[in-house]
Amino acid sequence: MGQDAPRYGEMDRGGRVKADRMRRVLLALLFFSFPLPVAWQQTALSFLLVLFGTFLWHERRWPTTPLDRPLLLLFGALLLSTVFSPAVGNSLLGYRKLWLACAFFVTAALVRDRKDVERLITVLVITASVVAVYAIVQHYTGIDLNRQLRGKPPDVDPFWFGRDEGFRSKGLHPSGITFAHNLLFPLTFVTAWLSCSGLVIRQRLLLAVGWGLMVFALLFSLTRGVWIAYAVVLFALGVIRGGKTLAGVTAGAIVFAVFLLTAGAGVQERFQSTFDFVQNLPRSQIWQANIDMIKERPLLGWGYGNYRKFRDPFYAQHPTANHTGHAHNTFLQIAVDSGLIGLAAFLFFFWSVLRLGWETYRRIPPGDEPYRSFVLGTLLSIVGFLIGGLTQHNFGDAEVVIVMWAVAGLIARARVGQDEGKKEE
Repeated sequence: MGQDAPRYGEMDRGGRVKADRMRRVLLALLFFSFPLPVAWQQTALSFLLVLFGTFLWHERRWPTTPLDRPLLLLFGALLLSTVFSPAVGNSLLGYRKLWLACAFFVTAALVRDRKDVERLITVLVITASVVAVYAIVQHYTGIDLNRQLRGKPPDVDPFWFGRDEGFRSKGLHPSGITFAHNLLFPLTFVTAWLSCSGLVIRQRLLLAVGWGLMVFALLFSLTRGVWIAYAVVLFALGVIRGGKTLAGVTAGAIVFAVFLLTAGAGVQERFQSTFDFVQNLPRSQIWQANIDMIKERPLLGWGYGNYRKFRDPFYAQHPTANHTGHAHNTFLQIAVDSGLIGLAAFLFFFWSVLRLGWETYRRIPPGDEPYRSFVLGTLLSIVGFLIGGLTQHNFGDAEVVIVMWAVAGLIARARVGQDEGKKEE
């Protein structure tokens, strides 16, 4: 089996043209849907899976990627946790959530070249900028189109600091937390895009406007974990690129800090609460309950999908914990579900993704823009995703993880494209 994407098999020329047009449209629809409600995301992914199945039928083979082995190891570790879990049947039911990983396969297989990558990321950035405008309006008005268009009352949380100053922005997602973790991907891409050389003034101004809109929307989401994750992304971008980019990143960090200090008293108090032990005690108790679960079954965990079935006795020992739906930490959650073996496989997969992204970025000539910046953006967005996972189980959040899988697919496809180019030479 080769590593190249499906090439339509024995289709005639007219069929290939139509199939290629459909491929481009459906890929664009998928990336367009990422800042939108999860139903849009899943519908777009379903259409792509049908097209992917058609290509597989014509090709009679499964296209491979450089990440197949780490991915197989990860899924194998999850299955191992299920086999030795105290509730095998219940664990197997949890695997239905993993179908969103198909975003990795369709992206890695159906994206053809750098033009596809540039077009898809541009679509994502534009859509996210428009949604950011809506999120800012939502903060001041409390509008909730995702519910109101379905005849349901708005469900937007007001700031809880005793002031009538606005609402917690959640965009078109269920919560401000989900919105922020989803927004981190296009925000990282537009940040990396701004750092590339050769942009004309008009392009740079438009990107700066999109960046500013997303930053304000992120601040109004009141999600501190993503604020920290984006700060790490900014720092990493400055270190990697240095020179003028480092100066630009420093200026961006200053602007971000100014926005933070001027976005309103609620935002400021939310930031200050990061360093308040009393306010963060419930979160630490959540983590302690999950550490207790890990100690009980350290190697193979409780079985993927069994979290809610076995959590109650452990949370009962920590009554100040204010959330029991998940561990509020992706790494703890993976360790609870699949043990330290599963956590090792999880870390190995993402180490492989980051290594592949870094090697791919290093191989692209410095003047090859904006493609080189977009590849760097894929790498940094995965870094941001992992940092965000320290304070939220974003790997279990459908609206977020589907974007992560697609970005990982872009990294795999970019590397395959480089290997194919070398073979042609």
